[in-house]
Parts: sequence; structure tokens; C-alpha cells
Amino acid sequence: MSTTVRVSTTTRDRLAAMAETAGRPMTSIIDEALDALERRQFFAALNVRYGQLREDTDQWSSIEAERAEESAVLRDTER
Repeated sequence: MSTTVRVSTTTRDRLAAMAETAGRPMTSIIDEALDALERRQFFAALNVRYGQLREDTDQWSSIEAERAEESAVLRDTER
């Protein structure tokens, strides 16, 4: 299924040029761009949350303790 999305002429021309250069359909370029934007937004939100966790010293200490335990277990399984 497909649909029509209105974009400026400039955006359409940029998209067409990228598709031509890549030798792929414009829809493929749009899909890739949306995937990249979703990843960027996900990791930006993740970084904000990690920043909040670091500010909570009790929670951050708990996370660090858990990581230390996991690290010790991983070292045991590498032998």
C-alpha cells in the first residue's frame, strides 16, 4: 500500500538526487532516513534517562553494584 505525502519541491529534488546517487527508490531513502531519526531520538532519550540516573546517587550505586556482580559472573564463564 502506498500514500501521497506533500513535501516542498526542494525536499523532493533532494530526495530524488539521493535516490539517483544511491541507485535506490525514493521510498527506500525515506525509510532509511526515518530509521536513522528513530535511532537518534531513542538514544537521545536514553542519554537523558542515564543522566537522571547518575544524579540519583542511591540508584546509580545500585546499578554499579549490579554491573560488578555481572562482570564477576562473566569472568567465571570465560574460562
